[in-house]
Amino acid sequence: MLADYFTEDELIKKIGVSKSCWYDVVVKELIDNALDAIEPLKEKIVSVEVKWCSFSVFDNGAGISVDTIKRIYDFSVYVSKNRDYITASRGKQGNGLKTIIGICYLSGYKLLWHTKDGVILEPVINAELAKDGIINVEYVEHGSTDKRGVEILGVRLKHSSYYTDYVYYYTKCNPDVNFYLDYLDEHYYNKASKDPVDKSNNISLAFYDYGTYRRFIRGHDGNLTYKQFLKEYFGTRISNKSRYKCKIAEIDFASKDFIEDFIELKMLQTNKKYTLLKEHLIGLENRMETNIEIKRDNNTCNIVNDTYIPCIVEFDIEKLSLKNKSKNSKADIECYVNNSITYFNGDSVCFDSADYSIGQRKIFGNSLQDLFADMSNFRFVFHIVSPYLVFKDAGKTQIDITSFIGELLEKVNKSISKANREFSADSQPKESNRSLMRKYLTEAFNLASNNGQYAITARQIWYKMRELSGIEEGNSTYSDFTQTILTEWLDEHTEYEDKVNFSDRGNFYVDGVQIGLGTANVRRFINKIGTETNTFRCYGGISSEMYVKADFGLEYSHDKVLFIEKTGFDAIFQAENIEQKYNMVIVSGQGFSTRAAKTLLYQLQKMGLKLYCMHDLDISGFYIFNTFTKLNQKFKHPIEIIDLGVTLEDVERYGIQPEYVKAKKEDLQNLKSLPEKYKKFFDAGSFYRRVELNAFTTKQILEILDRKLSLVNNLPTIDLEKSLNVDHDVVKEVAFMRIMEKKYKDSLSDIHVPLDLSTYKGLYTVDMAKKKLPEIEEMLIQKYQNEIEQKLNIA
Repeated sequence: MLADYFTEDELIKKIGVSKSCWYDVVVKELIDNALDAIEPLKEKIVSVEVKWCSFSVFDNGAGISVDTIKRIYDFSVYVSKNRDYITASRGKQGNGLKTIIGICYLSGYKLLWHTKDGVILEPVINAELAKDGIINVEYVEHGSTDKRGVEILGVRLKHSSYYTDYVYYYTKCNPDVNFYLDYLDEHYYNKASKDPVDKSNNISLAFYDYGTYRRFIRGHDGNLTYKQFLKEYFGTRISNKSRYKCKIAEIDFASKDFIEDFIELKMLQTNKKYTLLKEHLIGLENRMETNIEIKRDNNTCNIVNDTYIPCIVEFDIEKLSLKNKSKNSKADIECYVNNSITYFNGDSVCFDSADYSIGQRKIFGNSLQDLFADMSNFRFVFHIVSPYLVFKDAGKTQIDITSFIGELLEKVNKSISKANREFSADSQPKESNRSLMRKYLTEAFNLASNNGQYAITARQIWYKMRELSGIEEGNSTYSDFTQTILTEWLDEHTEYEDKVNFSDRGNFYVDGVQIGLGTANVRRFINKIGTETNTFRCYGGISSEMYVKADFGLEYSHDKVLFIEKTGFDAIFQAENIEQKYNMVIVSGQGFSTRAAKTLLYQLQKMGLKLYCMHDLDISGFYIFNTFTKLNQKFKHPIEIIDLGVTLEDVERYGIQPEYVKAKKEDLQNLKSLPEKYKKFFDAGSFYRRVELNAFTTKQILEILDRKLSLVNNLPTIDLEKSLNVDHDVVKEVAFMRIMEKKYKDSLSDIHVPLDLSTYKGLYTVDMAKKKLPEIEEMLIQKYQNEIEQKLNIA
């Protein structure tokens, strides 16, 4: 370990960057450590101070003790707890402070620690002994301090923009932290833009594999009970669920019981994987929940056993105007990981080399910088959050996202398209939503249906429409799309009408069976109508009794259809056998009728069934009824329907009190066209009166139906002479079997043939046995047949 930190070549391998970048490592690691120290605080402050020949990072945390510093300078052990925690943390190595010690020693910097004990401590390494691999440290105190952090002397200063950039980028990925910069007495302040979030406890048992978890436990005091350990790190709920009540020192880690207990506890926290990671988000516009695939090999130790580790990627994409375009010929790419900056931005996020699709182009590369380098008119910001990262290099500077790069690029390409549309929209008159719908509808249909190959829902077309057009879904955009634009399109493309299915907006009941009132269900039902033979057919024979099955069309069992504007009543009608009582198909909707409902009613009307509509006594109820009788673009076939809605007489008969509802503008407009007596009833100034079906009891609703429908009966009669299709062979076979049964029943009961299946013992799987059973069955029948012929003298 000494060689790792105190020889130039080995330190370069460990850090993953050249010596010219070591100062960058110092700045980043010190800020990362300061952010870790203040994570639980309700006010978080990081101060960066740059003086002549000195650089310091302080924070408002509790600080580091002298004893801890002395343990850090023991290079035979790791001090950081980051190595035992599986959580989304900034530390990529868990030994950042040791790295800083090595850099400062090899660079000739003096390292001063402002401790929680109130003293400034300088550890002085004996250079002569270090040459021989011996680290001897003398600790020198330099007075008192009220600051907490690290000060480095002997560094060469950089331009102020170098430090302001660091503060800017760290503020961006830590929006709940206040950053101060003192550059040669020039002061900069970046105020926190979000409330503080404590991410220090974002540790989940679900993140652990058993090996890492066992090591984590063994790092604690053996006298601590296992339940106390669980409660401290994973919460009371997990602690209470564990079956283990012993001390850590008494745990048998190899026992089956403990491993099973660990697996059960791990499963309890699986739902927290993404919940905990979301607390790390910095608020970028786009978000993708995915997984990092872990590929294990026999030489890898302490690697997470789960094949897929949860990961969230958030990103922003902005297209720049010529005025705001970067002077650099390359794209502006910012990359963050777990609320920390990366060393090389787009070059730090890597994947397997291949051709990748970016917009309309194929680009070969193995990093985000490769893929987006030429897009200098865009600004990209990526933030990756995961409790476990895969790296491509020993220094852990190149994060490997090979397992989800395809998924990420799919979302990035959509965002690039959106950014292009929004950019174009700023310089051109905005196109209306309807115009955009008409423009992209055919393409959206082709994408959703694979060019008309598959049946799809209207909602699936809508999702593709939104992706293509950039339309945002509002209160009425989807209904406008389905009721107007898609209806127009289907009228022009009748060959695809059977491919587009609208979701169920109610139910209909036929022969006691509930069917969803959606396009696909209605289409299947209509296609089935007319396939009946309108006859009674005989079935049966040697193997069964004879029975007669009716195969008649719907019009022979139903002569009415009731459309009721509310779902819920249909279930009541079913319970009261209304369908059978009135020979009536029941159709329930949700307010105004849909295309599927009208298609169903029109088809039943063509079969001769009378249509009835039951609705509320309100303005909308009247217009629900009127939409059936008026032809429109949505449905162009005439529907003749009888109004069975609640009347003024019904209200008076049962003493129902109207309710008063605030009148909308469209209600007042519609009121003008109603009959005078209803206009008088509804109109109450700025309010209008109404009586809903729900105001009546079930008994009253049933009485209204009976009063209006009991005398209506239009079922056709049936000529049995023509419709009864007698199969004489069936009748003869059944008659013969009855005679045989009567004659031989008692004798058959005395016949029994034993069957020896011992030769089949233990030879077959279930599937193999199924194939063998017909052979056994035929053998058994043949044995009985021989026995019956012999004993009953049947030849």
